[in-house]
Amino acid sequence: MDEKEIRLTRKAGGQLQSFLTDCKIEKPENKKIFEVGYKYGLFLNECRKAGLEPSGVEIREKPYRTVKSKYPDLNVLWYDGGTIPVSDESFDYVVSFQVLEHVSSLEHVFNECIRILNPGGIMYHVCPNYHSFYEGHKKLLWLPFLNKSLGRLYLKLIRRYSRRYETLNIIKPKIVARALRPHHNDITILSLGRKEFIKKFNSKQIGKVKQKLLQKFLKMLLKFPLKKGILKFICWLGLYYPITIIVRKNQLSQ
Repeated sequence: MDEKEIRLTRKAGGQLQSFLTDCKIEKPENKKIFEVGYKYGLFLNECRKAGLEPSGVEIREKPYRTVKSKYPDLNVLWYDGGTIPVSDESFDYVVSFQVLEHVSSLEHVFNECIRILNPGGIMYHVCPNYHSFYEGHKKLLWLPFLNKSLGRLYLKLIRRYSRRYETLNIIKPKIVARALRPHHNDITILSLGRKEFIKKFNSKQIGKVKQKLLQKFLKMLLKFPLKKGILKFICWLGLYYPITIIVRKNQLSQ
């Protein structure tokens, strides 16, 4: 195992721990978990080691073949981005990490995730918040009011634009809430990340911010006596990072 794989494996383990902690899951053993966009398959492998029954789907052929070869016992699928090829109400948990910003339709992804989720199951997604001051892909200072067009202009002005930007979905908390609204009778939104941002505001989390000016400000805020009130105000403005979507599918009415 090379240095990169060691680092990514640790990251996958951290993602699993965050998922279990954020969703208050104490006994995950034998629960069925489905990952949308498994990439290297490391998170699914960590889930298996923790006693879960993991499956996942990937839209790109190369990662699918790589993971299928490396972890032949994992149940991984390759699909075209349409209907996820699994039955309704098949999983206890459906998760993704840094995937929603790459999809063309949040509504479609949520529709599919909720469809395959068991009643009482948890949907958990972590993605960037483009209503914040940080752009994690390019590790630069962002402006919360930027939409897709203004974001393109901004990146060109600072000479950081690339064609890959056109594939990004500029996700903001209000956009997530709007995409979930059609399911209001079927789900309960437990969080969009505000509580998790405040709870995890520590030196380790700040160290993940790779923009020097913003990191310096956050380190100063960490030492500020009234930081909790400021953090709540930041969340009220929707400026927190990242978005952590935690949704429970409602139990069927008797």
